[in-house]
Amino acid sequence: MSADALDLIPVRALNQATYCPRLYYLQYVDCVMPTNEHVEGGLFDHRRVDDPGLKLKARTEGEAVRTRGVPLSSEKLGVSGVLDQIEEKAGERYPVETKHGTAPRDADGRPTTWDNDAVQLCAQALLLEEQSGQTVTRGFQFYAGSRERVMVEFTEDLRQKTLGVIALCRELSAADKPPPPLPGELRHRCFGCSLAPVCLPEETLYQLNVPEKPEEVSSPTLVRVIPGSDDGAVLYVNEAGSFVGKRSEHLVVKKDGREMTRVPMHAVRQVVVFGNVQVSTQALQTLVENEIPVTMLTGHGKFIGGFQSPPKKNVHLREAQFQRFADPAACLELAKDVVRAKLANQRALLMRSLRSDGERGSEERAARDMADLLKRVEKAESLDTVLGLEGQGAALYFGEFGRFLKATPGRGFDFTARNRRPPKDPVNALLSFAYALLAKDCFAAACTVGFDPYKGFFHVNRHGKPSLALDLMEEFRPVIADSVVITLVNNEMLTPADFLTWKDAVQLTESGRRTFFQAYEQRKATEVTHPVYGYRMSYSRMLEVQARMLAAFVRGTTPRYTGFTVR
Repeated sequence: MSADALDLIPVRALNQATYCPRLYYLQYVDCVMPTNEHVEGGLFDHRRVDDPGLKLKARTEGEAVRTRGVPLSSEKLGVSGVLDQIEEKAGERYPVETKHGTAPRDADGRPTTWDNDAVQLCAQALLLEEQSGQTVTRGFQFYAGSRERVMVEFTEDLRQKTLGVIALCRELSAADKPPPPLPGELRHRCFGCSLAPVCLPEETLYQLNVPEKPEEVSSPTLVRVIPGSDDGAVLYVNEAGSFVGKRSEHLVVKKDGREMTRVPMHAVRQVVVFGNVQVSTQALQTLVENEIPVTMLTGHGKFIGGFQSPPKKNVHLREAQFQRFADPAACLELAKDVVRAKLANQRALLMRSLRSDGERGSEERAARDMADLLKRVEKAESLDTVLGLEGQGAALYFGEFGRFLKATPGRGFDFTARNRRPPKDPVNALLSFAYALLAKDCFAAACTVGFDPYKGFFHVNRHGKPSLALDLMEEFRPVIADSVVITLVNNEMLTPADFLTWKDAVQLTESGRRTFFQAYEQRKATEVTHPVYGYRMSYSRMLEVQARMLAAFVRGTTPRYTGFTVR
C-alpha cells in the first residue's frame, strides 16, 4: 500500500466537513471523538448495518439484492469508506445510507435530504462507480427517525460539491490550527453537537468579539452550549494493601480477600490510588480503553503521575505549545494573567473570611496591600518580577490565613505559617493534600485537551515536574483547595484523631482522607459564574474550560487568555 493510501479520507468525514469544517478538524485532525445521545442513537440505528455477520453477504429481499457493509476505497479520489448498503434492482446498483435523524422538508412539505448527507452519499456513489465501471445516477438516504427513504440524484453540481469538500478536507488536514467556529447564521448547528464541549464555539467567538449575527455591531450575547455537569464519580482508593480488579463491567476493590466496594465502570470518570494499592493489568487496560485516567499519589498524598490513554494523535497543539512557551513575551503575559487571577481570588477569600459586623473585609490592611500588588502585576516587565509579586501576595495571604479558621481553640487547628515537605501541623497537612489533589485534576485537564503537562510558561521546567499543570492550578488554589480546608476546619468535620504524627510530619488517617475526599468532590461540583462568559458551570468543568481556552490562545485562535476569578 502506498503512503498516500494511508491518508485516505473517510467518507463519513465528508459529512462533518460539509456540516462544519471546525467539527472535521477536531474530530479527524485532533482526533477528539466524544459521544452524546445523538451519536449513541446513530450507532443504535446502524446495529443491523454494522452486524459483522451480514457484511459482504448479498441477500435477496423482495425485488432487490442488498449487500451490507461493503468496504471501498480510491487513491484517485483520496477517500475510503464502508458503504452501509449497496442495492441492486433491475440492473441498477446504488448506495443506501442510514441516518439517525429525521428527514428535512422542502418548501412543499416533501421529504428531502440535508446537504451534508447528500455529499456523503454522493462520495459513496463515486467510489461505487470507480469499482464497477458503471455510472451511478441516484442513491437513497434512509432517515430512521422519521422512517423515510429519500432518493438523491447525483447531479453534476452535487458531484462538484463533493469533490470540493474532499479538497477542503485536504486543506484542513494540513492546517496547524482549527478554523473559526461557524458564523452567526449557522450557529444553530452547534446545539446537539457532541464536540460542543471541546469546540467551545460561543466562547471562542466571544473572545474574538465576533457579532452573533452579521448585522450586529455590538458585543455578542453568549449562548450557553456546553454541559454544566460532569458524568461519573471519582473513585478514591487509599487503604494500604487494597487491590483494584475488574469483574465483568465493574471495578472491584478488595482488601485481605474481602470485597470492600464494587462500582460500575460507566459510573467512574477517574480513579485515584494512594500508596500501597495494587491495580490489576486487566483493570488498567479496561480503564485506558474507556479513557478513564488513573492518578497515583504517595501514601502522604504527593502527586506522582497518571496512567491514561495515549496523548492525542495530532501534535499541532503540542508544537504550538512549545513554540509559544519559548517566547518570553508570551510567557510573561500568561504569567501575569494567572498571577493576577490568583491574587484576586486570594484577596476575595481574605475579604470574605475576615468580614465582620460593621466592617468590610476590604478595609483589612492585607486586602489593601494585595490590591496594590494587583496594580503592580499589570506593570511587571519580567517573569522574575511576577514571581516576586506572587510570593509577596502569598506572604500577605498566609499571614492572615489563621484568622480564616474559626475552630475552637485547643483543637489542634492553629495556623501560624505555611510549611511543607513535610507539613508539620494539621492545617498545613490539609493544604498540602488539597494542592496534591488539585494538581492531579489540572494534570488530567491538560492531558484531556492535548497539552504536554510538563512544559509550562510560569513554573520552572524540571525533570518530572508537571509545570503546566502547576501553572493551571494557580488561579484555582484559593477557590478550590483553600476553601475545602477552611470548610473542613470551620465545620469541625475533622478532629485531631484524623491525623497521624510521625517525627515532625503530620498526615491524614485513612478515615480522615475519606472525609476530605467527600468535601473536595463537593467543592468541585459547586457551580460558579464564569467571569468572561457569564454563565454558571461546576469548578470541575471550569478546569477543563480554562485549559481549552489556553489552548485556543496558544494556537492563535483567540487573542488572549483570561484567568478565572470569582465575583
